[in-house]
Amino acid sequence: MDIDIHHGDGVEEAFYTTDRVMTVSFHKFGDYFPGTGDIRDVGHSKGKYYSLNVPLDDGIDDESYQSLFKPIMGKVMEVFNPGAVVLQCGADSLSGDRLGCFNLSIKGHAECVRFMRSFNVPLLLLGGGGYTIRNVARCWCYEVCNKGVSFMEESTFCNAFSFVCYCTYFSVV
Repeated sequence: MDIDIHHGDGVEEAFYTTDRVMTVSFHKFGDYFPGTGDIRDVGHSKGKYYSLNVPLDDGIDDESYQSLFKPIMGKVMEVFNPGAVVLQCGADSLSGDRLGCFNLSIKGHAECVRFMRSFNVPLLLLGGGGYTIRNVARCWCYEVCNKGVSFMEESTFCNAFSFVCYCTYFSVV
């Protein structure tokens, strides 16, 4: 699944004719690159109804995004019942992105990760778009290290990596 502001067109195309993988993309639609991801694009042949596109308008905020994301992804997880989830966490859907036009906060973005973790299936997070570098770093650090998401204990992370001279640059606070 993909929460980048751009449609996940390459991944969707790769799995468009199979029922072994379900693709879900929440993205800006219309006069916006790559111009794909219509709600009627649902897959083909054996893959019919295994591609789900959620085209969104400019300015969507945390509350509106979650009012779509949670029920849609809840139903996807219930019906498709995947053995694992790959989540592309493009930070260009954050408010203030140089190319993006959504109004998501870092906490709202991370709520998608937290919600997907609640299904207790293996979850692989991938970075993606993001054109305001400080937002990208803050977002991904928050999503990986935040106690609400808690992929690893803070002490484990701090012992594994030493960012002393970069802490203020990448800080979420």
